[in-house]
Amino acid sequence: MNMRHHVGAIVLAGAALGFGSLPLTGQGNQACAGQPSCAEVTSFISTVSDFRESTSGNHRLVSATVRFQNKTKGPLVLGYVVGSGLAVDDRGNRYQVQSGRGVRGIGEVTNNTFDPKFVLQPGEASDARFEFAWQPTRDAIYGTTYEIDLAIREIDPVTASQYRLGKEHALHFSGFGDQPAPTVASGPTASSGAEAPAAATSMPVKDPCGGDVRCNHAGPFVAEVVRVNLSKRDPYNDQVVETTVRFSNVSAEPIILGYQSGSNIMVDDVGNRYVWGRAGTHDTSVKGIGLVTGRSADPSFQLGPGQSRNATFTVWFRAGRRQVGTRYALDFTIEQLEVLPSQQIRSVREYAVGFRDLAPGTWGGGGGGVLGDLLKALQGKK
Repeated sequence: MNMRHHVGAIVLAGAALGFGSLPLTGQGNQACAGQPSCAEVTSFISTVSDFRESTSGNHRLVSATVRFQNKTKGPLVLGYVVGSGLAVDDRGNRYQVQSGRGVRGIGEVTNNTFDPKFVLQPGEASDARFEFAWQPTRDAIYGTTYEIDLAIREIDPVTASQYRLGKEHALHFSGFGDQPAPTVASGPTASSGAEAPAAATSMPVKDPCGGDVRCNHAGPFVAEVVRVNLSKRDPYNDQVVETTVRFSNVSAEPIILGYQSGSNIMVDDVGNRYVWGRAGTHDTSVKGIGLVTGRSADPSFQLGPGQSRNATFTVWFRAGRRQVGTRYALDFTIEQLEVLPSQQIRSVREYAVGFRDLAPGTWGGGGGGVLGDLLKALQGKK
C-alpha cells in the first residue's frame, strides 16, 4: 500500500493565525535557573531527560533525548534545523547529528522546506531524540564530558493548511558524561503547503505513568514495558534482549499506530549497542505491530479508547569475549497513522519512545493506579 508521507499539524479553532504562538502571561524565563541541561525561550522549555554514550563499529556515539514543553496559549509547531546539531567533548572532539536516522520524533527544517509534524498543544510536552556521531582516528583521545548545541525553529500557521518559518532558537546544554543527566519530573519532508490532518489528542490527565521508568506517555497513547527477556545465541555469544511493550490508547478517539522500521535500538550500562539487524537488510525485529517504511505502512495496529495491545521488540549484540551490561535503555519511534478516504495512509505524527534502567523481568501493565483508572473510564464511555 502506497503511503503519502506529507505530514501536517493540528491547528485548533481560534488560534492566532499568522502571528505565531502567543506566550502565556505571567511566565518568565526562570524554569531552567541553575540547570545546565535545560534551555528556555519565550515559547517553550527544553530539557535533556536522557544522555548516553555508545559505540558502533568505528564510530563513537552520544545520544540525547530532549523534552520540549509548550509555554504558549496555542498550538506550537517546532522543527530541528538540519546541520545545527553538535556535541563537543572536553578534548574538543566534534560529534555531529546525521540527518534522517540521527533525528527521531521531530521534523526537520532544511532551507525553506520543513516538516510540521511536531505539534505541542498548550502546556503539552513531548520528546525528540538526537544522535551525534564521531569517527576517531587511531591516536585520538576521548573526552569524558560533553556540551550540546541545537537549533530549533518555530513553524507558524498562516491558514489552516499553510505554514511559514518563524523564529529560530539556538539551544545549549551542558553537564553530561561524568554524571548522568537529571531526569524530568513528570520519509520525505513536507513543504509549507502541507495539509493539516486530524489526530487524536491525549486526555488531560496528570502523569498516567505515575513516575514508573518502564512507562512512557506519548501524546494519545501510553507505552509500558511488561516483560524483558535476556538470552544467548551461539556460536558468537550474541546477547539477545526481547522487550514486550503494551500500548494503551488514552485518547477519546480511535488511533492507529505503526513502528518506524529501523528505529529499534538499545544501549546497555557499559555502552554496548544492541541493534535490530544488519544495515541494508529488512527490519524483522518487531512483532505484533505493523511496520512503517518510506513507501508503505501497515495500519493493522488499531486501538479504540481505553484499549491496549502488546508488541515485542528484539535486538542483539555480538559480544564475543567482551563485557556485557545488566541494565538497558531502549529507544524506538512510533508513528500515528491516518487512513484517508482514498485508502491511502498518511503519517500524522512521530513519537520518540524510550525506556531507561531496564532489567530482565515481568510486570503487569495498565491494571492499576492512574493509568488503570483512566483506561477503565475510557472503556466505560464506549
